[in-house]
Amino acid sequence: MNIWIVDDEINLANGLKRAFEKSGYSAKTAKTLSELNQLLGAEIPAVILLDQRLPDGDGIDVLPAILKQYPRCKVILMTAFGDSRLVVKAIQEGAYNYLDKPFPLDAAKNMVERAVESIRFRNQAEFLISEGPNMLLGSSNEMDKVRETIKKIAQHPDISVLLRGESGTGKEVAARMIHSASGSKGDFVALNCSAIPETLLEAELFGYQKGAYTGADSDKQGLIEIADKGTLFLDEIGDMPPSLQSKLFRFLDQRSFRPLGSTKEKKVSLNLICATCVDLEKYVQEEKFRKDLFFRISVLPITIPPLRERGKDVLELASYFLAEFSKRLGKSASAFTDEVKELFLLYSWPGNVRELRNLIERILILKDDSDDTVRLADLPPEMLEMQHYMPMGTQARYMDGGSLPEMIDRIEKEYIESALAKCQGNRTQAAEELGISRFSLLRRMQRHGLA
Repeated sequence: MNIWIVDDEINLANGLKRAFEKSGYSAKTAKTLSELNQLLGAEIPAVILLDQRLPDGDGIDVLPAILKQYPRCKVILMTAFGDSRLVVKAIQEGAYNYLDKPFPLDAAKNMVERAVESIRFRNQAEFLISEGPNMLLGSSNEMDKVRETIKKIAQHPDISVLLRGESGTGKEVAARMIHSASGSKGDFVALNCSAIPETLLEAELFGYQKGAYTGADSDKQGLIEIADKGTLFLDEIGDMPPSLQSKLFRFLDQRSFRPLGSTKEKKVSLNLICATCVDLEKYVQEEKFRKDLFFRISVLPITIPPLRERGKDVLELASYFLAEFSKRLGKSASAFTDEVKELFLLYSWPGNVRELRNLIERILILKDDSDDTVRLADLPPEMLEMQHYMPMGTQARYMDGGSLPEMIDRIEKEYIESALAKCQGNRTQAAEELGISRFSLLRRMQRHGLA
């Protein structure tokens, strides 16, 4: 990644250049807007640290032209003359963020790292979209382990896998990954055990011969036979009726079955992948699920972690869905504000990845085409409710009276005061401590009468 520092303060520019080079970036400096234009004619940087006051013009004034020509570039404005109006104008003109001089080196490095991360997420999203949808996204250790397990087990034929995880975590995506990685010649055949009436489920799975029952006018292949040489995916296996559980166990034990109305056994070779969001062990104890079937389908168990436990995976997934729906809907949205990212990281995501995907689609359908940034105002009001993202242990402390907005204000004010005290009043450091942008901190301080 290449970073340019545009500032007529030579010592500052060179100091930043050396610091970024030590961090592995390619860095260049320019003293004027004219020099910046010459550099832009030769290559495109990932990030520009742009001073507001330069000998031949104002950095804010050239922001729109830079971003129109190079929309993927992230511009961070630097100024020693900042006030809240300048901050608002810089953000409105498309600046990624804002640094108030003098600023700690760590503040600049952290801001650049977030900008580079945003670029990486977008590039990764566009690549993954071109590769196809059957992938478990996310760089967290938890997802690395899941993908590594899938890679290992997919090398073996006739496996039985149990995918566990909350609703919306991506269990079917994992199942399709296993099928794809196995190189199976057959098809991926999916069935939701809770979506088909019990009276039809047996025929759907095992098939039937003509005359097996009233209305069976011709032979019908069951999904088990259709999935031969491929993968059979049984979703919501916990909802399978007890009468069918014994038949499924027999099939798994012998890898053969008999269609309804037939006297002949048929053998198949397939991978069986079951998925559930319920506690099957509890179902076994309550005699709702056969113990022998549970052990048979869980030879290779894989747990897909909930989104709230996957850290920055939520930002990677959000960038992927933003790129996906922008392309599909013909929209130009390409980024999230720091405040939206902050909320995404704090939100509990009860519906997991499915909820995030649906949210991004909803935002882009409703969003004004003239704005390419997803902002807090674009989010549904229920996402801003306190109970969805307040840290554990804090709720009881504030549930002793007052309206919801009053409680949120008290918590936010305490957090800000604590961060400012810890950083001895340095607002840039306090913003970093709180994990929000300096612009966001200034707005919140003004609202709470702290500025």
